[in-house]
Amino acid sequence: MNASLYGLRFVINHHLFGKTMPLIRGLVLSNRCNLHCAHCRLDERGHQDMDFAEATAAIDAYYREGGRCLYLEGGEPFLWRDGPRTLEDIVAHARRTGFLTVVVYTNGTFPITTSASTVFVSVDGLRETHDSLRGVSYDRIMENIHASAHRSLFINCTINRRNRDELAAFTAHVDGIPNIRGVFFYFHTPYYGYDDLYLEPGERRAVLDELLRLRKRHKILNSRAGLLSARRNDWKRPMAACSVYEKGAVYPCCRFSHDPELCRQCGYLSYAEIDQTLKLKPSAILNAFKYF
Repeated sequence: MNASLYGLRFVINHHLFGKTMPLIRGLVLSNRCNLHCAHCRLDERGHQDMDFAEATAAIDAYYREGGRCLYLEGGEPFLWRDGPRTLEDIVAHARRTGFLTVVVYTNGTFPITTSASTVFVSVDGLRETHDSLRGVSYDRIMENIHASAHRSLFINCTINRRNRDELAAFTAHVDGIPNIRGVFFYFHTPYYGYDDLYLEPGERRAVLDELLRLRKRHKILNSRAGLLSARRNDWKRPMAACSVYEKGAVYPCCRFSHDPELCRQCGYLSYAEIDQTLKLKPSAILNAFKYF
């Protein structure tokens, strides 16, 4: 309820007073990861973990700025350590500080045990396709999902050229996982150049048309408004209300927002959802209540 009220206040300030309050900050605890995914080169940014003092100082500073929604990410955040401190110490500090929503993005290869508000697990297709993209990990991830007692558990799936043809089968599979509340789809973004995973704009539109059909009967989190905006490629970016903190630096929107061409190719459809929510599109607003 408090998170919903904060969101309402954000929208009112945005529309009536033209104020852009902080909405979401991603905290990159480490670029270390135990997987070697085909689409990712974050390890090239350096493996050094943020220490607990820096992490808590960054959390406190963002709270003073007015932020109330924190995303803990990596790399793989469950790998983070500072002496005896673990990810749960970061979550607990954010909770004590007063954050209304604390979200963890994980690859799901570690037990999903956390007091975070919401957990998103990255799964990029059915077993064979996922393992070809992320390394052999699918079965372990599914075991951890089934074993988790977390009550707000979702899947993130990034669509690319290798998995685009199994979306119907994948969404049907997700429907059959009782403790998964839904799947949110993104597109592969060519952060490191145009590779064999990249979908051309016309191919993206065809995929979005399929998702618009599939969401009528499957647990797809992307709203109709968000998918239509992605189809038009008209959602605002960079998004000033969102930011990422990494190693003492704050990046507006994402760690690559300095590149206008890359912004035009962005596949991070969560921001399309935020854009449509701020435009008061009912389906986007209703969807936001599902995971905030």
